[in-house]
Amino acid sequence: MESEKPHPQIKVGRTRQSEATYLPVDLVSDILLRLPAKSIVKFRCVSKVWSSITTLPSFISSFAARSSPRLLILSEKNGKLFGFSIPQNQNSDNKPQLVESYALTYPGNCSVFWNVSVHGMICSSVSLKLEVWNPTTRRTVILPHPKRGWSNMSCFLGFDPIDGTYKVLSMPRYPCSKGDNRPRVLTLTGDHKESWRVIQGITEHVPYCPGQHIINGVIYYVASLKSHSDYILVSFHVRSEKMSMIEVPWNYLSVPKIFPVLYEGKLACVSSKDNDVTKVDDIEIWILEDAEKHEWSYKKIHLPFSRYDPISHACLDMKGVNDAGELIYVPLDLVNPVRLLYYDLNTNVYRRVVVEGLADDQFRRRNGIGDNNILRTLAVYPNHIETLMSL
Repeated sequence: MESEKPHPQIKVGRTRQSEATYLPVDLVSDILLRLPAKSIVKFRCVSKVWSSITTLPSFISSFAARSSPRLLILSEKNGKLFGFSIPQNQNSDNKPQLVESYALTYPGNCSVFWNVSVHGMICSSVSLKLEVWNPTTRRTVILPHPKRGWSNMSCFLGFDPIDGTYKVLSMPRYPCSKGDNRPRVLTLTGDHKESWRVIQGITEHVPYCPGQHIINGVIYYVASLKSHSDYILVSFHVRSEKMSMIEVPWNYLSVPKIFPVLYEGKLACVSSKDNDVTKVDDIEIWILEDAEKHEWSYKKIHLPFSRYDPISHACLDMKGVNDAGELIYVPLDLVNPVRLLYYDLNTNVYRRVVVEGLADDQFRRRNGIGDNNILRTLAVYPNHIETLMSL
């Protein structure tokens, strides 16, 4: 009977009085999985073995599975982009949360700030290019152009958890009158050898919402038909790549920001008059009753809290929905300590979260920001996770 092969081991140190110490590879992998993403990226330089371990698909998947969803807030000052990562699902009415802050690198003049974080990645259009950005590794990947003749493009990123693949949906923002403006989808494989595929059987349309919203593997966004008068809610199933359209009862010009949510078990769209100088504390809800008949019901809810925070003298802006179905309100100005608010539509219950260390004196000194300089909220990404994925 053959003897079992010895388990691979890694030498981790040597002293004058002792022999070298070795650790099994699976133990090293388990230790590395418990570290923050930025530490793992640095430790890839330790050895070829560590680099190999941390770039394995199984390691990347395990790391993503262990990552807790966070609220990523971006701000910009003096030409620098800053990220603030905050635990998302922890109650902290009495205990302040600590924030992880860091400087980010990203090309300017892009629409990344209007999109959402999808399994740790953010897709954006920059001039004539489409890019996918990983805030964790600070890396961007340029995608092949969907179609010759398309200039300004809209892009939507989706993730298929079954195959573990990302898909990008793209279409022109300003359709050509004689060109083929049908949406196209691309599966990101790492080598980008796949080509864009045309979505068949769907009417050409123009996305109006600045970003996308995902519920149960389906991307939703508001658009209009070519007439620019008939507004629709478009759904794109990431795995099957099927698209459908539902007529909506509201006018986009009067409701410029819509967040699809699950309300009492049904798909609903929520709007808030953010940035309203009157600080109206009402939200409007359109509930989809019958998708085939395009039937909606309507509700107006008076919020059980004020959108104006008298302590920080900041107005709270609705910035999205987390995986728990809570609406997220973030102050327009980031004044330490930052007070966030999460509101559950289904239970009419809200919770306040106090965040320490965001835009405080230490952060300002470290980044050369004066005490009188106001840091404003540039973008907010709910449900953001750290990922080591490289495309």
